[in-house]
Amino acid sequence: MRAFVEAVLAYTGAEQVNIIGHSMGVTIARKVIKGGPATDHQEGSYNVGESLSSKVKTFIGLAGANLGLTACWNQNLIPTCSNVDGFNPGALSSTGPSKFLAELNNGAAEGSNIYTIWSKNDDIIGTQCVVWGKVTCRIPNQKQEIVKTGFDWNHFAVRDKTGQDLIGWL
Repeated sequence: MRAFVEAVLAYTGAEQVNIIGHSMGVTIARKVIKGGPATDHQEGSYNVGESLSSKVKTFIGLAGANLGLTACWNQNLIPTCSNVDGFNPGALSSTGPSKFLAELNNGAAEGSNIYTIWSKNDDIIGTQCVVWGKVTCRIPNQKQEIVKTGFDWNHFAVRDKTGQDLIGWL
């Protein structure tokens, strides 16, 4: 993903791009933009590169699990739920999320404008999108959010039916 963003910037000659991520793509894109050191639970440490935050005009997160997933609580053996680079929310609210998520939620913003769209009836992230009393779909420094509340607004509806909502942000 990092090489793709860099290629788009180089090919278009644009000073900034807009990036939209959905689900796991929200946290992956956030790390691609923020750059810096990272740790993989199998491969070890590596460096993503310097921050691309100044090159992102708008970042939109659709149904992302920025504080982890309640389904990953106490499930560290599943790679997706790793407490190193996965969506583990921490054994207790005081222990915090995985190393990856804790680092991701600190530091500079992902761009000039950050927005989120999420649903209180997300069937993947969980009802209300809450982890340890906080909404996991929110991104630090976001300017605005749209919260869907109807029962027809599941995880993939947030991806598939929000075009009219996000178009004004781009």
